[in-house]
Amino acid sequence: MKYDLLLEIGTEEIPASFLAPASEALKEIITKFFSENRIDFGRVKSFYTPRRITLIVDKVAEKQKEEILELQGPPKKHAFDEKGHPTKVAIGFANSNRVKVKDLYTKQTPKGEYVCVKKKAAKKRIDVLLKENLSQIISKIQFPKTMRWDEGKTRFARPIRWISLVYGNKPVSAQVAGLTTSAYTIGHRNSKVKKLKITDVKKYEKMLKGVDVIINPEQRKKVIKKQLDILSIKVKGKVVEDDELLKEATNICEMPNPILCKFKPEFLNLPSIVLITGLKTHTRSFAVKPQISTTSSDRLLPYFIAISNTPTCDKKEVAYWYEEAVEARLEDAKFYFDEDVKIGFEKRVEEEKKVVWIENLGSLFDKTSRLEKLSFVIAQRISGVNSSFLLRAAYLSKADLLTNMVREKEYTSLQGVMGGIYAQVSGEDELVSKIISEHYLPKSGDDNLPKTKEGAILSMADKIDNIVGAFVISAIPSGSLDPFGLRRQANAVHTICLNKIFFLNLEPIIENSCGYFGKSEDISLVKKISGFFKERLNALLLDKGIKYDVANAVLAAEGINSLDAYNRAIALSEFRKQEQFESLVIGQKRVNNILKCIQDSFIVQTDLLKEPAELQLYSKTHSIENQLNDYVRVYNYKDALDLLLSLRPEIDSFFDKVLVMTEDLTLRNNRLGLLQYIKSLFRKVADLSEIVIQ
Repeated sequence: MKYDLLLEIGTEEIPASFLAPASEALKEIITKFFSENRIDFGRVKSFYTPRRITLIVDKVAEKQKEEILELQGPPKKHAFDEKGHPTKVAIGFANSNRVKVKDLYTKQTPKGEYVCVKKKAAKKRIDVLLKENLSQIISKIQFPKTMRWDEGKTRFARPIRWISLVYGNKPVSAQVAGLTTSAYTIGHRNSKVKKLKITDVKKYEKMLKGVDVIINPEQRKKVIKKQLDILSIKVKGKVVEDDELLKEATNICEMPNPILCKFKPEFLNLPSIVLITGLKTHTRSFAVKPQISTTSSDRLLPYFIAISNTPTCDKKEVAYWYEEAVEARLEDAKFYFDEDVKIGFEKRVEEEKKVVWIENLGSLFDKTSRLEKLSFVIAQRISGVNSSFLLRAAYLSKADLLTNMVREKEYTSLQGVMGGIYAQVSGEDELVSKIISEHYLPKSGDDNLPKTKEGAILSMADKIDNIVGAFVISAIPSGSLDPFGLRRQANAVHTICLNKIFFLNLEPIIENSCGYFGKSEDISLVKKISGFFKERLNALLLDKGIKYDVANAVLAAEGINSLDAYNRAIALSEFRKQEQFESLVIGQKRVNNILKCIQDSFIVQTDLLKEPAELQLYSKTHSIENQLNDYVRVYNYKDALDLLLSLRPEIDSFFDKVLVMTEDLTLRNNRLGLLQYIKSLFRKVADLSEIVIQ
């Protein structure tokens, strides 16, 4: 028989960001447990609220499936004597497995001939398996932080207060963290019914809703979105969309109760982003903007919507306290903003000299100076850049870090954004303000990219400077540890190059950056950082669906040019579909195998080319070189690869008819030089020896 299973772990309030990963982890853990223990089961559904993580598994089998196990015993030479009679070893093996000696048989294995026996595996009931393993199952759920709450060794995100375990609508008893599981669950903290029995797993969701708990997070999200629309329409507005805030609001309540609140219109004089951020970080509330956009498209209305977790509360009373809290925070924000404007934006730059950027890496002003130099270096390699505005933005880019607003913990996320606002207020050109506001972008893998070319350049300069600085003090990513987020920043640099169509070789830029840290002579440092950027570019290519061997082939070429590498990878991926591709790759593998132990470089001397095959190869290669360079110069890799393919007959003939490693040292070095020459031409596009032949 098969019945539904329910597991509910009841706790103190778990942090919002912990819930979804933990719920998914429990689902994976229980799925793996049932599969490994031969338990048939159907659909697995997971739910959560701040106070509970729940799993419902449909049609779980009562017992383990039958399985015949083959058990290997002692070697045959120990189990049977020379006449084939069983020894005490064989008898003991049979007795320990509760079978007769005649049931034993021998089997040849890589280690020799061994005695074996087949027997049916025990079929445990599901309730027994859960009783024996539930504690271990729950302990496997990982959290960013855990705690202990009693003398036991159990660790969890928050103290576990109850565990409901029901199979076939009947309770299953097990011991976890000093608690005994039962069929009882707990309602909402403010519900009149505190405790109720789960008598039907299929009615679990409906039953909890009756005690003010919406267990399904997607349902809670729908309730919130619907109420946000209804409440904002009442004041002729619409909510400022924020998926991150919506997710957090969903995860901080069991029965969401959105409440419309208001603040003094005078606070609308603050930048809208300050109001939105203040409402979000302090009260997890949604800002409201006009339904119809005006000339000031980012203008807000003097309302906000808070999400209460108390369904039966006095909404007017709750709104009053939310409004009091928000007014206090907005008063602070107004004070910070007014003081910052009064002091002036450019004056903050001088203050940077007194602030350490990172220990052993100088002041924030030193950082600013490097950004100016590096931005100029990058700008010289990209057309259509307003260098004067870019350098002005670089000079002012870190000034907002010393403003009252950004130094306040609730508004630190506005670094760069506030810089752009303060620059505009102080009379800077609009483009300068835009560059400053964009230069931290992208802050994550799915974040927006800078819209302006100058903002993209300053963003890259900032991130490259951060990465080089971290390498200078040996704060290099290792395993899962990356305290400065260097991988993310290197990914961002490559992504900007790809999306802004920047054909930019990063190697000389990295060299310049090292020089600004006084490390221009440290060749090993430059190589380490370049290798790090290549590693991240390789990861980016793989994410974009490029096969690993193609990525290796294009990254073997000189330099680190994100867009160029991607274009070469696309061309090579298409080129490998040709019939002659495999033969060309084999030829390049032979070239690479011969040259891999050769340290010296040799120049081809045409008067030493004696064999017709080597003369033909050199002549054909030399004749296509200029055309190949022209194709590479305009990034026409399709035709470049076709041109290289035309060398295949000559390359094959050379290997068939010419002995490269001849005893004549002069001829040998000349032929090695010819192979080095050929390899150098191929590497302008890709190192085909990296391609894996199926």
